[in-house]
Amino acid sequence: MSSPEPAILAALLSYRAHIGNRNHLAFSAIIPQIQAAGPGDPDLFESDEELEAARLEFTLQLVGEGRDTRPSITRPSDVLTHWEDLAPQLTLDGASVYYDASWRDWMRDVYIRGVLRGLNERCSGHVTTWEFPSDLTVVLQYVDSLEGPGWHKYREEHESVVFLEGWVNDRGLGDLTEEIAAGRVRTASEIINQTVGLGEEYEIAGGWACGEKGNEATCYAVYSRPQHEGEKRGWSWRYVTCLGQFGTHVFQHVIELLEWYKSYGEPREEDWGVTADEVFQA
Repeated sequence: MSSPEPAILAALLSYRAHIGNRNHLAFSAIIPQIQAAGPGDPDLFESDEELEAARLEFTLQLVGEGRDTRPSITRPSDVLTHWEDLAPQLTLDGASVYYDASWRDWMRDVYIRGVLRGLNERCSGHVTTWEFPSDLTVVLQYVDSLEGPGWHKYREEHESVVFLEGWVNDRGLGDLTEEIAAGRVRTASEIINQTVGLGEEYEIAGGWACGEKGNEATCYAVYSRPQHEGEKRGWSWRYVTCLGQFGTHVFQHVIELLEWYKSYGEPREEDWGVTADEVFQA
């Protein structure tokens, strides 16, 4: 049985609030360190403008260089000054939300149409007409991706698990197309072959790889039902993280996923710091 929309929205709010609050604490420590950083070589920069430009460049590397935001980031302090506006655009609350609502609506439709097209073309058998998971549909009305704790540079360096890449347009591939979304669909045998132990626990009709970033990680939305006798749950959408040596986790609905994901691999306080060498090696 699918979860009611208010419960899904409450879980999404809790997820974003937890990650956002932790990241705000982190950047409240990091940004002053960037602003105070000075080069070891006093002759490294010819002017104060060049020095400030280097500090800004490092800041943009932290949050994702090339991100198109409103407002723009012109100095390190802007990240904190405009936190409420920038955090969703920079995935600093665990989810990307592009500022252009019409673009987001268009990309969401492309994504859903593409996934359904792939499922209907490749995964016949148990399902004659595929429907997109209702709880994830609610989530995607509000966010473009689910990328977990941390910030851009932290996620890249720690190979953090990105559960749902969605349709964010900073991957260097341009806007998502229906063909790309359809190409993420996996058949039952492909999913079983790419996960550890999932086929022993669940009968699978098909699904798609919603996230393929992370250390040995692939994340799926999988239409499945339990193999075990006496289990009353029937066919439904489940969410799966296959983490290589760290095992396979199955979540019965998106609320369960968000509760686990909001703190999985989150930065520790010792990660809330930068050195002058780091700033000026950027």
